[in-house]
Amino acid sequence: MAIADRAPEVAGRFYPASATQLTQSLAACFAEAEAAVEPAPDQVAALVAPHAGYPYSGPTAAHAYQRVRGKRPERVILLGRSHYHAFEGGIIDRHSAWQTPLGRAPLDEAFIETHLQRPGLLRGSEAHFEEHTLEVQLPFIQQVLGDAPIVPILFGCNPDAWHMALGEYLASVLSQEDLVIASTDMSHFHPQEEAERLDRASLDILMRQDMQALCAAAPAGACSMCGATAVVVAMAYALKRQATQWQLLDYRTSGAHTGMYDQVVGYAAVSMEWAA
Repeated sequence: MAIADRAPEVAGRFYPASATQLTQSLAACFAEAEAAVEPAPDQVAALVAPHAGYPYSGPTAAHAYQRVRGKRPERVILLGRSHYHAFEGGIIDRHSAWQTPLGRAPLDEAFIETHLQRPGLLRGSEAHFEEHTLEVQLPFIQQVLGDAPIVPILFGCNPDAWHMALGEYLASVLSQEDLVIASTDMSHFHPQEEAERLDRASLDILMRQDMQALCAAAPAGACSMCGATAVVVAMAYALKRQATQWQLLDYRTSGAHTGMYDQVVGYAAVSMEWAA
């Protein structure tokens, strides 16, 4: 059973806590993306977007969301890897809705009750407390996609066959109008040149659509994506839906914001699409 709304956990830290300042921050994030990315809302099955503080990763996230501007999904499936908890399977939050300074994002309880009562998926909110990986996506969703209900799912282990099967299952119960979003940053705290090398290797695996290679790379420490598990689920979903035209919309590091390149974090925006 759902419980009362989830209050913002990271407003004032990862993004502004005031609606006015948040709207201004989002406008700044989209300033570059609006010129660089042409919206193609009907072509996009899934996105990969980063989840750091908006001054750092917001412009890259905006490149992903600009691609789906105008899309009106019946629901948005939010996928992320917990930063604080280790567990098997996935945990779907059980609040009635998530709040942000821009308003209320309801959970799609009917969809959850009808389609997500399956082994390995549990309802619970403890893993979602203090977690930013999904929450930071919400203001982008609210601004670009309107009031679509959400289904927030956290994973707590490295990707494996169960996660690939979940992505394929989602492909059987979602419509082409729905949207899957995998939240991940890339490498953390390496010099710029090393970060680019590590991230290029991980993005090469992603862009050649090799789920098995990503599953092998994650536990071996050869994958620079902290949210590789979420990305694998999104990959399996898109491939099962035959959305095989993938685009790297943006890549940069935190150095683009700070001007310091000795220890950077990498960010990427990827769109998984049907052919035009």
